[in-house]
Amino acid sequence: MPLNQCLLRVEELRYGMIVAQPVVAASGKVLLKQGAFLTERLIRKIAHWQVEYVSIVLPYHVCSAQFTRMYKDTLHSIAATFEKVRTFKEVPLADCRELIDNYVELLVNIVGVVDRLYKVKAHSEYTFRHSLNVAILSGVLGKWLGFKGSDMKDIILAGLLHDIGKAFIPRGILNKPDRLTPEEMALVRKHPVYGYHMLAENGEIPEPVKLAVLQHHEREDGSGYPSALRDEKIHGYAKIVALADVYDAMSSERVYRAKMPPFVVVDTILDEMQEKLNTQICITFLANISRFFVGSSVLLSNGSKATIVKLNDVLRMRPVVQLENGEVLNLADERKIEVVSVLDEIFTAAMS
Repeated sequence: MPLNQCLLRVEELRYGMIVAQPVVAASGKVLLKQGAFLTERLIRKIAHWQVEYVSIVLPYHVCSAQFTRMYKDTLHSIAATFEKVRTFKEVPLADCRELIDNYVELLVNIVGVVDRLYKVKAHSEYTFRHSLNVAILSGVLGKWLGFKGSDMKDIILAGLLHDIGKAFIPRGILNKPDRLTPEEMALVRKHPVYGYHMLAENGEIPEPVKLAVLQHHEREDGSGYPSALRDEKIHGYAKIVALADVYDAMSSERVYRAKMPPFVVVDTILDEMQEKLNTQICITFLANISRFFVGSSVLLSNGSKATIVKLNDVLRMRPVVQLENGEVLNLADERKIEVVSVLDEIFTAAMS
């Protein structure tokens, strides 16, 4: 079987997977064509046909419309789950595990998912959307760092639950379009502790997940909260979730500001990794996401439009660009010229 395919049992099939080889009945009749997009209805049909195995495309390539549909379906399920948390002040762990197994892991493995998340339009409550995005980004980062199996699932769970303590904070404060008062900010800063206490008595939730929820706002230099922990005192999962949290917060539309351009986000992470965020995790993340900048159209500080043709150094983000007139500039040499923004209309999704 080709390396980009995986043979799965019918019970392992999930919404959104792409069929790699035709599903054929014993009579030779083609039941499902190559390239079919699996829905819950089609999966039930495959089970009814008593097919044992289906070949699935790996990694998962989906078009924009399919991604949007999968993302919205997952977001709807997460919103329903988190409303239970807000009502009953406890985490329905079985629901969260099912969400990860059936939806979030699939999104983590979609080619170009980080780029796709950046392009998602904000039409839902930020808390729900942010929790899904951080779960996906934590999983992607965990994959890049070499985590697998149950460890990967726990990292995704930590990302999903990282802001669960905000269930104790009034929506009016969470969605306030103006600057928070000192008293409101102090209340918001209690959400890691609220979340940890909500999870503390649940013996089925691994301790590293609980620590990630408690520590995702801690920083390497001790400037974070709630305990001003430093370096090795912060759990590794918390460091992964912290970066995913920071990246998504900067890359998302908020009620009080527009999302930041990708290069501004990268520059901010570069600054933060010097003291606040874990250097190894940041370098791994930036080295991977930088690949989707190649081929992107950008606006330069001198007013020119250009296309990125090569990255010199992920830690400087001063690429080689080609102007519209064909001239090639190496911004590592042209120090007075900066990349102002990536032009979204032709922002590519080349990253996998």
